[in-house]
Amino acid sequence: MKLFRFVLIMAIFSWLGGGCNPKQSPDFAFIDRYLETWDRFAQGANELMPRLRKDGPEFQRHLADALSKNDSRAPSRVVFFGVVQVGGFIPIDSPVGQAFQARFGSAVPVFTDEKDGAKSFFAGDLYFWWEKHNSEYDTFPLYEDWRQRPFAKNVAIKMYESAAKNSK
Repeated sequence: MKLFRFVLIMAIFSWLGGGCNPKQSPDFAFIDRYLETWDRFAQGANELMPRLRKDGPEFQRHLADALSKNDSRAPSRVVFFGVVQVGGFIPIDSPVGQAFQARFGSAVPVFTDEKDGAKSFFAGDLYFWWEKHNSEYDTFPLYEDWRQRPFAKNVAIKMYESAAKNSK
């Protein structure tokens, strides 16, 4: 009888608490590993593209979940996801794009492609939004590292600044 009670209690706690599911979301260890892989790919490790493609949907799910749960670690990772792609875009219809828009509304301008009408968040706009709001959220050390690199300072950030000037 004691064993039955113990198993029943453990089952109830597992059910109520989400159990020991290794796929429990959001998984920031997975999110950060994925972003580290993107960073290595962006620095020339082209052999990582198949892994990025394979892990992309799970990454999107975890990061979107973190955004929807108002986790203060999520915004910096969204911004890094955009900027590590240098001039990249996060489609609004992607899980991360939808969750970011739901959480931040019109705080970041939406880019609309003239050819196909696709709506996205542009990395440069995410970068400028983060520069204004980074004190409100937890930082992502890899983003801070990226920001100090010569390529980021001399190419990516200058490209974002130029794009901002030309859009005014």
